[in-house]
Amino acid sequence: MIDLTTTYLGMKLKNPVVVSSSPLQKDLGNIRQMEDSGAAAIVMHSLFEEQIDVESRELNRYMDQGTESYAESLSFLPDMQTYNLGPEG
Repeated sequence: MIDLTTTYLGMKLKNPVVVSSSPLQKDLGNIRQMEDSGAAAIVMHSLFEEQIDVESRELNRYMDQGTESYAESLSFLPDMQTYNLGPEG
């Protein structure tokens, strides 16, 4: 049989078949099936800045929920748009 061994990013792979990132990788069974089918490596999902921003906005939404329900609760937390946390403050 032909030797398909290759090196990619410093890793020695048994063949050049690399599965790209996809929703199929959410299940460990699918990953094992890819390996059994001959995949030498799998590209896992990356964490993008957009995902971090979405999570941050969701957290802010839940933290602000109900703060405008009563007049006295409007001053519990400072408005983050005008609250200066930088060194110039």
